Amino acid sequence: MSEFLKFPSNFVSDQFVEYIDESEIQTVVESLAHTISQKYKGQELVLVGLLKGSMIFMSDLARQIKNVKVYIDFMKVEAVGRSKESNGTIVISKDLSSDVLNKNVLIVEEIIDTGRALNFVKERIAQAEPSNIEVITLFDKPYKRAVPVKADYIGKQIEDQFVIGYGLDLDQYGRNMSEIYYLKYPN
Repeated sequence: MSEFLKFPSNFVSDQFVEYIDESEIQTVVESLAHTISQKYKGQELVLVGLLKGSMIFMSDLARQIKNVKVYIDFMKVEAVGRSKESNGTIVISKDLSSDVLNKNVLIVEEIIDTGRALNFVKERIAQAEPSNIEVITLFDKPYKRAVPVKADYIGKQIEDQFVIGYGLDLDQYGRNMSEIYYLKYPN
């Protein structure tokens, strides 16, 4: 792990262990991009990234999608109360800026845990009447679901670990790391 990576004061870098290396991540992204390229060949596709976490995955994915006219947009939603027991209130802090009426939409998520935010975003986008909505996620934790939402394309199912890197953060730190690390023991 980079000696230049700063952690919040109550964490130290030796609490994290490399879980998925850069090469494995890129192999997964390439495979997902190939699948999307085949499905949407010759068509238009609006990629909707969920900020902030999906930005790195979406960037790599978009560059590898071939023979598809790709449009890029973002949404940012925030959960009020982050536990599985919370009421799941979601607020939009950045809505779509594109018209998705009668368009193919692919929601890009870096990881699906409880699914509350993703479910909210799917319902919100459906109100704009796209021709279809699909979901792609780099990582999936299906056993953490609080709502019945599924991804159409899953890069990798991962263990129930707190992970950082490749867009995933710990108090906004670690998003820029090329690998995925997991927290080996609680703070």
